[in-house]
Amino acid sequence: MLTRAALKNPYAVFAICMIALVLGAVSYQKMRVDIFPEIKIPTILVTTFYRGLSPSEMEGAITLKMEQRFVEASYVEHIESQSLAGMSYIKVFFQPEYSIDSAQSELTSLAYSIIRLLPPGVFPPSVYKFGVASLPVGLLSVSSDTLGPKEIRDLAYFNIRQQIATIPGISFGPPLGGKVRQITVFMDQPRMLARDVSPSDVVKALNSQSAIIPAGNIKIGDLDYYVYSNSLIDVVEKINDIPIKVVNGTPIFVRDIGTAADSAAIQTSVVRVNGREATYLPITRQEGANTLEVTDGMRAKLSKLTEIPAGTTVKFIYDQSLYIRQAIANLQKEGLLGAALAGLMIFLFLSSIKAALVVGLAIPLSLTAALVALYLTGQSVNIMTLGGLALVIGTLLDNNIVVQENLHRHLEMGKDGRSAAEDSATELTLPILVATICILIVYLPIMFFTGIIKYLFVPLAMTVAFAMLADYAVSMSVTPVLLARFYSKGHGGDGTDDSSASTGWFRFVLALYIPLLRAGLRLKPVVIGLALLALIGTAVLLVPRLHTEFFPRIDAGNFTINISAPEGSRIEKTTAIVAQIEQLVQETIPKNDLEEVISNTGLYFGDAARFAPNTGNHTAFVLVNLVTGHQGHSDEYITRLRTKLRNALPGVEVSFQTGGIISDVLNFGLRAPIDIQVKGPTLDIIRSVAEDIRQKVAQVPNTVDVRIKQGKSYPEMHIDVDRTKAVYYGITQDRVIVDVITGISSNIALSPNYWLDPKSGNGYYLLAQYPEQSLTKAEDLLNTPIIGARTPLLPTSSLTSAGASGSTLALQNTPFAGRQMEMASGFYASGDERRGPPVLLRDVAALSFKTGPDSVDHYDLSRLIDVLITPVGNDLGRVAKDIEQVLATIQLPKDVTLQLRGEVANMRSAIGSFALALPLAVLLIYLVMVGLFRSLIDPLIILVAVPLGWIGTVLLLHLTNTSVNVESMIGTLMMMGIVVSNSILLVDYANRMVRAGATAEQAVFQAGTNRIRPILMTALATILGLLPLALGFGEGNETMVPLARAVVGGLAVSTVMTLLVVPVMHALVLGRRVHIHESPTPAASPEEI
Repeated sequence: MLTRAALKNPYAVFAICMIALVLGAVSYQKMRVDIFPEIKIPTILVTTFYRGLSPSEMEGAITLKMEQRFVEASYVEHIESQSLAGMSYIKVFFQPEYSIDSAQSELTSLAYSIIRLLPPGVFPPSVYKFGVASLPVGLLSVSSDTLGPKEIRDLAYFNIRQQIATIPGISFGPPLGGKVRQITVFMDQPRMLARDVSPSDVVKALNSQSAIIPAGNIKIGDLDYYVYSNSLIDVVEKINDIPIKVVNGTPIFVRDIGTAADSAAIQTSVVRVNGREATYLPITRQEGANTLEVTDGMRAKLSKLTEIPAGTTVKFIYDQSLYIRQAIANLQKEGLLGAALAGLMIFLFLSSIKAALVVGLAIPLSLTAALVALYLTGQSVNIMTLGGLALVIGTLLDNNIVVQENLHRHLEMGKDGRSAAEDSATELTLPILVATICILIVYLPIMFFTGIIKYLFVPLAMTVAFAMLADYAVSMSVTPVLLARFYSKGHGGDGTDDSSASTGWFRFVLALYIPLLRAGLRLKPVVIGLALLALIGTAVLLVPRLHTEFFPRIDAGNFTINISAPEGSRIEKTTAIVAQIEQLVQETIPKNDLEEVISNTGLYFGDAARFAPNTGNHTAFVLVNLVTGHQGHSDEYITRLRTKLRNALPGVEVSFQTGGIISDVLNFGLRAPIDIQVKGPTLDIIRSVAEDIRQKVAQVPNTVDVRIKQGKSYPEMHIDVDRTKAVYYGITQDRVIVDVITGISSNIALSPNYWLDPKSGNGYYLLAQYPEQSLTKAEDLLNTPIIGARTPLLPTSSLTSAGASGSTLALQNTPFAGRQMEMASGFYASGDERRGPPVLLRDVAALSFKTGPDSVDHYDLSRLIDVLITPVGNDLGRVAKDIEQVLATIQLPKDVTLQLRGEVANMRSAIGSFALALPLAVLLIYLVMVGLFRSLIDPLIILVAVPLGWIGTVLLLHLTNTSVNVESMIGTLMMMGIVVSNSILLVDYANRMVRAGATAEQAVFQAGTNRIRPILMTALATILGLLPLALGFGEGNETMVPLARAVVGGLAVSTVMTLLVVPVMHALVLGRRVHIHESPTPAASPEEI
């Protein structure tokens, strides 16, 4: 019906083709471009900060309480958490069907419902959507020859962030690195002792005498005045004139016990770019945004930035879109090259440009129609959708080849071009429909996959389905119209002589094939036995030798070096170690291959910490970015660096991560391909188990960088206050600790004040503390004054009460908006009337030193320790089995469990899914063919080539050292569909011959000799179409190489098997079949179908 309608209205066919081409081009331009399809695993990240608490205290006071509340949320799949010093990170993973927006709303409500149960002064929780969009697509670095680290960070935070916020789809966090500006009163301990002033006294004075007080307005006479006061000190130097208290009628000022300075907070995060200290903004994209548009917008904005001081460089670095562009461009190039090779092959077979163009027209029409469908279904341009298009290019020619081959048979019968074209397409409607359905149905099981592989491969399956359906429509409409036009005068009527199977060079192929087929039909048991032997031999000898992994290893042009210095190392020491590593990187990697080296040292307190994996000042990471088109391989550089670092930095733990953005997406935050999680009731118990595992697993072959993620020996100072002694002095335990905390780390965690810069209007902390360099030993801390002597503090309640309100209002246009200030009560209460001699910390407390964890992690509220392992090579499965054998020898204490996570868990889940998908696909194909062919036996004969095709897939994967992974398994599915379509041509033709009166062997012989050319053409078209991908020369195409090789190897072997084994099997069946329905007419010459 479709063919007849097309032939009646060729102009409508032409118009529809033009519309498809135009809409396809527009759709391609409008589609979002990214490395992967959108992966929608609903995950929420909840961050909570409380400066000063240790990891163990954060776990009990905040993390565990919130986890216990979050289990009440709907559709929770599992919960992970990490408690660091002053920071709590909780990731809640939901079931895939749950809305991410609903999850975020529900967790926000639960998080805020528990705030009253958390310690006073805790930062309100922040609730974020966490997913692929949370991964940085680049870093915006700021460095300067004229500005210091403090000014650089201010520039990034207050100036640059506001200017880039208008880029469509962009998202970013606070800057990392640099120094945080703050106004600090540096207290001098001896001078404070001499004047009987404690840190609490200083803080109370600052908070009560520098605050914004809303004075309102006043009407005097005929005028209305705005009222201003000097309650807020506007010049830093004036802070030195603040009176702290009066002693014997003499005021004691801030300048008497210290100095107020425009300074910076103690630095806990150091960023360096190419050896130069800098700061950077992690740039991410919003959910659903186009990565390339975000990075292009970022680069375009750089030249338009204003108020950038001279000598300052703002640069977009570590641009992940470069790899995405390279991968997309190479897929496009290799797809076009494959199409050109397939078209050249068609020309060689048909010896006619006209015939080759008719066949090749299916490619642009089908691909553009598929692009329109992908755009309408909300898909993006990514390596999976483009891989699907590249995968199907050669297959798109199959239907047109068969229709054109059949046309020549009808022309030789004397029909005119229009009749021949119509009859050719009509006779093939059912076989081509069955073949198309079989190719589509092999992808149907993908719809039932779960987890990340579902989001990766459903778009690929949709791409193939759209293209194949469009190709079917083209072969049944556009191709007959063109053939009718070109052959309007009948066979050869246009003056050309199209090559047939019996003429030209192809007769040499027939001369080779015909004797083989005849010998096979004579020696049926031998042929079947050899095929069976080859299948069994492959299963027994080669399959066990295949390597297995989750996803193909790629060289994304960058890698990460994770560094862990001895626990408790000061940031200065860690930075020096990082500088040595940077130097070794510069020496190891040639300059023409090295783009940039970016390091991040220490743990930044605050929201920016979620963009860095560091757990303390002893940890760091170095990002090594290679130039696009680099000559050396990342793995080669890593091998050299690993050896050099082991020799140069003994005692420093170094590990490597590769794969760039692809690895980050697939691992979803995990830091190693194999993660052994040891869960149990206490850290001491599971730590000993983890240590045992690390020692034994390190001996397993092909493992490197075996380490424990969580530290255990971070130095801890315990201040043990003698409450009885303290009460004799008229003080309490909390007063002692508050004075000590204020002295060593300022009052920022207790009762911070703020100062507004009158020039910029930006707000900064106004704090008091001892100079960092003044505390060099424990004795210095023990000399901390707790209270002064015999001097009543003047009441300042009226001023502090107003000051609190005013300072809160002052924060509305600062980064501290929403922070509640407690200055007149709580930690720094006014009205202290105590008397007595000076009291030092040593008088009421003792110091002890211990060690503890640098982080406390949970999985479903249970404590855990991660043993991380990096396998060498591409046989993740074998390494995992060896590790499991080692784990089986370890005696686990009661309530301690082990679980393997990471890529190995994803790999096993994927293999399990495909183990179900392959037989399910075969069953579905069989059932579809049973319904269409009305036979139970013929579909079985057609399916004989499927397992025989697996021989070629396994053989080529083994010969090329290609692993079995999700990509190669998808290629195996695709190969099955193509193999079935070729077998259908043979079986259907032979059945028609039998119905026409031929014997079984005559039928299969004629089917083989008449179908060999279209079968070889379709097989070679697919093989050549995928050959550029299978060779794997293009950078960024490593992900598609296993897929292409699986199809090429399987199709190459299955084509031979289809032409030899399928006719033999079919002859056996036809020979035993009883013809119930004999044709009443004499035998006629078969028609090409």
